[in-house]
Amino acid sequence: MKRIILIALLIIPFTMVSKAQSDFFKIGIKAGITSTSIKVDDVIDIDDASDIDELAIRGKNSKVGFQGGLMARITLAKLYVQPELLFTSTSGEVEVTRLLESTGTTVSTIKNQDFKQIDIPIMLGYKFGPARIQGGPIATIMLSSSSVLKDYNEYEEEFNGATWGYQVGLGLDLGKKLTIDAKYEGNLSKLGDGIKVGGETRSFDSRNSQFVVSLGYFF
Repeated sequence: MKRIILIALLIIPFTMVSKAQSDFFKIGIKAGITSTSIKVDDVIDIDDASDIDELAIRGKNSKVGFQGGLMARITLAKLYVQPELLFTSTSGEVEVTRLLESTGTTVSTIKNQDFKQIDIPIMLGYKFGPARIQGGPIATIMLSSSSVLKDYNEYEEEFNGATWGYQVGLGLDLGKKLTIDAKYEGNLSKLGDGIKVGGETRSFDSRNSQFVVSLGYFF
């Protein structure tokens, strides 16, 4: 009987410490969908490029993408820090309108601009019950991109390899394991360096913003 009591006295503190550690730090996986809108400069003057006088590029409809990866959470009382490492595939619709100098007519085409990237958000949050509010910076490393200008031989859009942005949103924890996040993401830096026409770089910038809804699971 004494041995059982002694073992119990040893196990109880160990269990409490383990539980405290699991509440303080935990890791998991998450996946979600994105809705991306692309905002670009309205008109670029291209009066020295073959038969095109102007090129107008405008953002159109949002497109749905996906993301998935790893997350961790460090919690202290009601405050927490949640860094994430995510692979994201996004795209957006863009309308390209060409003003043809020779005929004075315009030709418009709807194209998709696609991005494959690594996103590293670091969310700072506050918990009240199962609900959470959060916000923080996000670093994006571009893996590949598909420019809307790829079909035009005279033009080449230059994208930055890395950009900075921000995320703000709400979250909901369903017990100890499941978590849901809904966030808005905006940009703090330029997505593109410019547009090349015949070897000369012109001022041009495209930016994207997106809504993200994701489901996570902590181990």
